[in-house]
Amino acid sequence: MFSFYIAKRYLLTKKSHHAINIISGISVCGVAFATAALVCILSVFNGFQDMVASLFTAFDPELKIVAAEGKFMHADSKALEAVKQHKEIAVWSEVLEDQALLTTHNRQVMTTIKGVDDNFERLIDFDRIKFGDGVYELHADVLEYGILGINLLSMLGVDVGFPTPIQVYAPVGDEHIDMNDPSESFNQDELCSPGVGFSVGQQKYDSKYALTSLRFARNLFDREGMISALELKLKSGTNIDKTKNTLAKELGDSYVVMDRYEQQEDTFKIMKIEKLISYIFLSLILMIACFNIIGSISMLIIDKKNDAMTLRNLGATEHQIANIFMIEGRMISLLGAIIGIVVGLALCLIQQHYGIIKFGQSAGSYIIDSYPVSVHVTDIIIVFFTVLIVGLVAVWYPVRQLSKKYTSVMALILVCVMTSCSSNSHQFKIEGKFEDMPAGELYIYNQDNSDAKIDTIYINNGEFAYAGNAEEITPYTIVFQNALEQVIFVKNGEVVHYQASANDLKNYRVDGNEENELMNQFREQTNGKNVVEQREIAETFINEHPSSAAAIYLFNRLFVQEQSTSIVQLKSVLKTIKKAQPQNRFILKVENNIKQIESGQIGKTIPSIEMKTKSKRTINIGKTDADYTVLVFWATWMADLYDFIDDFAVLTEDYSEHKNLKIIAISLDAEIYKWEDCTKTDTTYCEHICDGKVWDSEPVKKLGVTTIPTFVIADKKHKIIARVNSLDDLEKELQKLIK
Repeated sequence: MFSFYIAKRYLLTKKSHHAINIISGISVCGVAFATAALVCILSVFNGFQDMVASLFTAFDPELKIVAAEGKFMHADSKALEAVKQHKEIAVWSEVLEDQALLTTHNRQVMTTIKGVDDNFERLIDFDRIKFGDGVYELHADVLEYGILGINLLSMLGVDVGFPTPIQVYAPVGDEHIDMNDPSESFNQDELCSPGVGFSVGQQKYDSKYALTSLRFARNLFDREGMISALELKLKSGTNIDKTKNTLAKELGDSYVVMDRYEQQEDTFKIMKIEKLISYIFLSLILMIACFNIIGSISMLIIDKKNDAMTLRNLGATEHQIANIFMIEGRMISLLGAIIGIVVGLALCLIQQHYGIIKFGQSAGSYIIDSYPVSVHVTDIIIVFFTVLIVGLVAVWYPVRQLSKKYTSVMALILVCVMTSCSSNSHQFKIEGKFEDMPAGELYIYNQDNSDAKIDTIYINNGEFAYAGNAEEITPYTIVFQNALEQVIFVKNGEVVHYQASANDLKNYRVDGNEENELMNQFREQTNGKNVVEQREIAETFINEHPSSAAAIYLFNRLFVQEQSTSIVQLKSVLKTIKKAQPQNRFILKVENNIKQIESGQIGKTIPSIEMKTKSKRTINIGKTDADYTVLVFWATWMADLYDFIDDFAVLTEDYSEHKNLKIIAISLDAEIYKWEDCTKTDTTYCEHICDGKVWDSEPVKKLGVTTIPTFVIADKKHKIIARVNSLDDLEKELQKLIK
């Protein structure tokens, strides 16, 4: 009490030197200013965090259950069924979420398909984010609807009520991409518009998400009976944290229960780090402000040295005298802290109600016009004790030294350590650099038969990096937004360097291994050449380097995939490569495909195969009694399906009166119900067949069908006399035969 009483008098009374009063006042103001800044800055960060949380709330559930391992889980598990019956759960929705490609007439966008139950509207309060005049609807009869984010609609070039269905593509299960016919490796379906979209106000959702029915997502991704998450909405008044812990305990280690903040962990973690860094830097400024306290206390010690001598003579100990000045410093810090907190809270209150500080010239461009503010009690407590601790540290040294001359004050240095990942011998790395392309997005996928993964690469400041796993030399293909493709050869332990100009993407260069050097040479030789000329150069290249991975790539790209390649030329080049690489899986597959194609060539006999028609009648496609038989191979997942159906209906009607003509349409659909729906209102004059085996269907394999549509025409003796790939060519052949 003695030390406190003397310290209080020293703080409130005038000193003998007026400068000490001024320095003390400056010390209090400096601490108060730094404290107010801390309160305001932290509250602004809280405001942004609360605002972002409110936006996420419009799309994210209160609780979300996912598998602890793997991406998907069984929907009918006993543990999840028990959760659905939990007394605290008001609404639940099964969710299946994965990546897919959406395409319109001239645009395509990678997006996230989120298949949900019909009650998902109640789970997230869809009316808050609804955009458009339609209604929330995921399906109607056989139609599947897609509710897309507002930015995603813009990227696809359509409005919320798009009249033409959007085509949706997704890789088939764990199968690899078949470069002979890439469509074989993708599931395809379409989404119609219910006349409504959504606008969350977050790029993450508005540009990347499309809501569909759970049935649609399961069919598209081949995940029948599977879900990626179970999303929950709790009853009003329920304690979310308590319920979350209860569910986590009941579910065990096989599942993870996440609240809204954990669902957006990355976003909120970044915001917390930014808030922490701001707190640290403002604390440094506070420490600098507290240097004034050091000066004030030091001058006070000098000014009161006679008082100190008198107190010693009266029996005061050195510790008591030191405590007088220690308490003086604490009182300055405390007074500054109180004034600063009051001022900071007042400023926050004003900003909260009147929004005085706006986003400058950008006001009106965002969902809010002024800086948001949210005061948290915990932040005020942290700021208060930070000021007291920093003030204590600032005055401890000079007070302990009393009248001794102090020469320095401890400085605090903040070191930000950033660790970068070193190269890993178990991975490869592609380091890319673009000229005239500071930012952008492109895709990359593995052409190896053992993998069909498609990833997105983001370009920042003209550079990008991509790492992956390739135990042997493997071609990876980069795909640009304009569908331009480029190949890069990689292998674990290697760093490959890619360089290109945005103004001339075709002339790119890749360094890092021999395969890329060979491809660089090939591109230089074929620069400006047409496909025929490129094929001639490629044949010479393959003869010179038959054992290279580049030879396999060029063979696939310029011979296998090009329809103008003759079987004779294809077999000749194949023979060269097989001699050098007899066990290559791709080469063996191409060889098998050639055998299938030759089995269905002109002059061969249609095999005797019995199949069930749509009307459940058994027919033999190789034993019809017509003069001419036309086998039509098609599927509902073909591009331009509706145009094909309309034109095919017209053609069959034109030839319906010719009794000596038999037309049999064989569908390659895996989901028979899609084929049945498509032919429900059939207007064609032909027999329809679908066994659901796709490319493994017996007629497809025995006739060597590798693309659709394919039309095979046979005569009365069931010999193949023509084989075409378009309706126009089919009609020309029929006009020759039937006059």
